[in-house]
Amino acid sequence: MLMSTLAASGLFAGISVLPMLAGPNLPEPPRVQAPIIPAQALGSERVAADSHESDGTEFAPFPEHAQFETGDTWISGGRRYRLYGLQACLRGTSVTISPGVIRDCGELNLIMVQALIRDTKPVCTTIKDIDQNNAVVGCQTTTGKRRYDLATYMIAEGWGFAAVDTTGQLIVPGYRVAEESARSARVGLWAYSDMPHPVAILAGQGGAQR
Repeated sequence: MLMSTLAASGLFAGISVLPMLAGPNLPEPPRVQAPIIPAQALGSERVAADSHESDGTEFAPFPEHAQFETGDTWISGGRRYRLYGLQACLRGTSVTISPGVIRDCGELNLIMVQALIRDTKPVCTTIKDIDQNNAVVGCQTTTGKRRYDLATYMIAEGWGFAAVDTTGQLIVPGYRVAEESARSARVGLWAYSDMPHPVAILAGQGGAQR
């Protein structure tokens, strides 16, 4: 089920994301300051340095010493990187993981994203430099002998959501396929009945905060 979801959603994601690698006009997600949490070390595992797409787009291994701000944003080398088209659960919102046990949804999301990144060893490429300190990136996972769009994988596993722009339109429409699959299967954050959907919360706040 996961592989078919990745294939279907990844196809649409590829149609939406890859043409933007050289394009100047992509929606910019809102940026916020947040406490930094050190990423789990990836150890000595690395992706071959010559990994790239057939169209010549250069991908680099996910930074080993990245420091995560949220489940979709990290800092490396003094720059902040945001995974394109993905929205993580918001910090400061709560989710009940078992009777009487409540966790911060954003922090739980972040922990699981770090684990996914450690296990899948993604490679990333810059889609757009917003300014000298901020960039939007697209990443791909290594799962077996195949690569999949990282955001699709995270969403399909229930640890991310399809982001929308300031007008409420999906940034990458194909990501909704993965989100609906995760919701139906009740995987990841969808396993918790009171999970605070970040996109709904942001819509209620007018997108002012993440």
